[in-house]
Amino acid sequence: MSVSKPDDLDAFLEPNHNVKKRRGFTIFMIVLISLVVIGAILAVVADIVARNYAEGRAAEEIESSLPAGSSGQVDVKIHGLSVILQALSGSLDDVTLSSSNLVVQKIPLTFTADVSDVPLKVGGTTGPVEASIHVTEKAVNETKAVNGLGGSISLGSGDFAFDKTLTVLGQSIATQITATPKLAAGGSKLSVVPKSASVNGAALPAVFAPALRAATQTVCLAGYVPKNARVTSLTVKPSGVTIDLRSAGLPLTKTGLTATGSCS
Repeated sequence: MSVSKPDDLDAFLEPNHNVKKRRGFTIFMIVLISLVVIGAILAVVADIVARNYAEGRAAEEIESSLPAGSSGQVDVKIHGLSVILQALSGSLDDVTLSSSNLVVQKIPLTFTADVSDVPLKVGGTTGPVEASIHVTEKAVNETKAVNGLGGSISLGSGDFAFDKTLTVLGQSIATQITATPKLAAGGSKLSVVPKSASVNGAALPAVFAPALRAATQTVCLAGYVPKNARVTSLTVKPSGVTIDLRSAGLPLTKTGLTATGSCS
């Protein structure tokens, strides 16, 4: 009976040793990958928590800054991959503000606004702002701008009607004028251009044309929007008026946001 030599024993044990080494490496890689995955999940969760907190906090700040007597909620949506990395850079890339039940100074409205490069430092100025505001016919009649037209208005498709007294040949005649709104002065003004008039549903004769042209009026829109904003379009439909606004940037201070422009 022969006995194996030590060299033969080493050769016999060597494969088992390599298997153990491979198993140990595999376990290490599994643990490492698991830690990376868990870390990624935690990073996503942390970003979601930070995003939700930031959006909720921003909404609270905006709502508290509205004029006294305002009601409704403002929703804030922060876009981008990581709100944490954006915060570390000192600004948010893109933020959307919206509301479907806001009432400001007794005027109900819905709006949406996209704001880019929003600084987190108080007193900073945002990047470009694109906004759209929608108000109903009833809400339009609550604004001071309508008072200058002489009465409440009725919205149509692209135009609106309002009551006004015209003076023709020394006679005062109560008429209903249909007018088309047109933006003027780079969006800072609204020109109300009469296109027809009627009395008790009957169209006025040509003799009223000069008086009708003289009834053209101008409304200062700049006095109703932030100082650095301009109206880019105005759409009139029976369901309401939609106003689109644009600004190259708005200062994030209470006085900066509440200060309106002028037409002087």
